[in-house]
Amino acid sequence: MFVKVDEWKRSGQSQREFALSIGLSKSSFDYWVRKKRKLDGNSPAFVELSPFVKPKVSVEVTSKHPEFETQAQIVFTFPSGMCIKVYG
Repeated sequence: MFVKVDEWKRSGQSQREFALSIGLSKSSFDYWVRKKRKLDGNSPAFVELSPFVKPKVSVEVTSKHPEFETQAQIVFTFPSGMCIKVYG
């Protein structure tokens, strides 16, 4: 499968297009791309996220219940459903 990943890199096609052309789903092909990157050592341990503009956040507290007094200022929701909330 790693040979196919190398073929894809040279093809100029998107992962979806290439995967369909060889009879795989995009998610299955993406799995092999990630495995090859990890094997090659091209998978970064951390990715820096920095906003271009500091967002304006306004929080309005409508309840005196402690659970609702602090709201997340940044929420990352991933396709898998995992959610990361940043409070500040």
